[in-house]
Amino acid sequence: MSSVFLSRFSLHICKTLLIIFQIFCNTSWALNDFSTTPSPNDNVEDDIVSFDGNGPFPIYPGGRDFGKEAINLGGLDVYEALFFKKIWTTQSGGLKAFGATCYEPTSLPKGFKLIGHFCKPNSVDMFVSVLTAKATTQGALKSPIDYTLIWTSKGADITKVEDAYIWLPIPPHGYKAVGHIVTTSPVKPSLDKVWCIRSDFTDLTEVDSWIWGYNSSNIVNLYTTKPKSSARSVPAGTFLAQNGSSTHELACLKMVRRNPYTAMPSNLQIRTLMQAYAPWVYFHPDEEYFPSSTPWFFKNGAVLHQTGRLPAHVKGNGTNLPSNVAPEDAYLDLPDDEDEKERVKKGFLSTAFAYVHVKPALAGTYTDIAIWLYYPFNGGGKLQLGPLVIPLGIIGEHVSDWEHITLRIDNYRGILKNIYLSQHAKGVWARPREFEFMNSTRPVVYASLHGHTHYSTPTYHVHMSGKLEESQIRMLYDEFQKMNNSNKYNIVKGEKFFGFGPRDDTEKSDNVMDIASRYDLVYTDYKNSGEEPWLNYSGRWGPKITYSFAKAVFNIVESLPDKLKELATKALNGLPPELFGEEGPQGPKMRENWTQDERV
Repeated sequence: MSSVFLSRFSLHICKTLLIIFQIFCNTSWALNDFSTTPSPNDNVEDDIVSFDGNGPFPIYPGGRDFGKEAINLGGLDVYEALFFKKIWTTQSGGLKAFGATCYEPTSLPKGFKLIGHFCKPNSVDMFVSVLTAKATTQGALKSPIDYTLIWTSKGADITKVEDAYIWLPIPPHGYKAVGHIVTTSPVKPSLDKVWCIRSDFTDLTEVDSWIWGYNSSNIVNLYTTKPKSSARSVPAGTFLAQNGSSTHELACLKMVRRNPYTAMPSNLQIRTLMQAYAPWVYFHPDEEYFPSSTPWFFKNGAVLHQTGRLPAHVKGNGTNLPSNVAPEDAYLDLPDDEDEKERVKKGFLSTAFAYVHVKPALAGTYTDIAIWLYYPFNGGGKLQLGPLVIPLGIIGEHVSDWEHITLRIDNYRGILKNIYLSQHAKGVWARPREFEFMNSTRPVVYASLHGHTHYSTPTYHVHMSGKLEESQIRMLYDEFQKMNNSNKYNIVKGEKFFGFGPRDDTEKSDNVMDIASRYDLVYTDYKNSGEEPWLNYSGRWGPKITYSFAKAVFNIVESLPDKLKELATKALNGLPPELFGEEGPQGPKMRENWTQDERV
């Protein structure tokens, strides 16, 4: 028997064992009656796709309805589709001119009905949960009474294999349409193809993001939608198609259960989520100001200043911090002793803790895990002026800095769907595939030098504060070359990078924080639990010290060549307000996003 045959035989044996192992793992992960496997009638190779690529998935301890694939909204169960059949695709138009594709949820568990199709740009990953529904109350679902043709690609000058027809279901009285149906035939779909939702199980939506469009004589635009306002609204993941004369709207679903939190994770399940998805946070090699725990800051000389009272050291875990004062009437500061002040500014990474707040999102169908990091000091910033990098000195410095990362978890299966990164009073939502991962599922996050804003990549990030004309860009490069040749302007460092605005630097170093092993669960919205005293402190975590911004700008600009002064002044005057003075932030619980969605 040849060695080649033995090698191939061994390979086949290994593959077979791997498949058996995967089947066993998938079976043990979801101990319920839902099938997540395409049915035998589905043409898996040609038609069926799955966007569920963020595995391996955690195995959660039992309890509650978290991770059981379907969620009871009250009279209606919803199931997040795993598999999709391609209905129609075009390679023209849309984001980056890559086109878009329409899909139909398929391989649904018994009793679940289609409520609409899904459409996404070809240039982006799956970005929503697409829901199907099963009535648990009589009359919660009904088939439409007819369809209206919203648009057809017939005659459109786009790249396609076949024509598309987008239909709007006409609901019976007292019901709402939640999604469109897409076909490749001019014949209307059957009335049992899609189902409408009884009005009391629905809520209002509005246009969110553009997906794709065709803007010739036969105009159409496809959009995602989002709930208008209600905290009980549940997005269905369908799309809205509008032609030149469309005035119709689609509904979303609504959580009507008295207790909307039955699908939220238990403490044990939260612990499993943190072990599976908590990020690793890397700090820049030149970072001077690291995070610390709040007790470390208090123990090492933090001083409470309160209107009408003498300064006092913070006691214990913040037991003497006021919880009912206006932000302007109390603030914390560094120790008075200069040596101690410089030491405390640097934080203490080896004992730093992350502070975790768990709250419901999208009416309890998702969980937001907000991970807060505290820094005793925020350093000065940098300005990118074309190819030039200019340190901003004291601009951007302030005592105390609270930054956070939010993990958005799908309660249907307990899967990480989105990650929010705080960046200068706002932030961005990012998909998991935009990150590096350690241990397969844990994202790597980079904290920027001095400012501690969060990013998914180790590079330079510029927040644009204005546009430059072509002549100004050429002038910047010319001046940059002269400055490099003269070695006169040490303040300026040039790199192969171009931007115009505040700049954040991120890079990997030996200084890293493993959030999974160093966190404290300080608050869970849907559970009664004790709170750390400092969490309810309503004053500021640093003093408000104003300085002459104009003078600081003059000191920076004065060192530059004359041709650059005007551009530099323009860029500096466009800096975000939080860089104008030393104003300490309020703590996590005093912020808008403690009870509302993240700012973007």
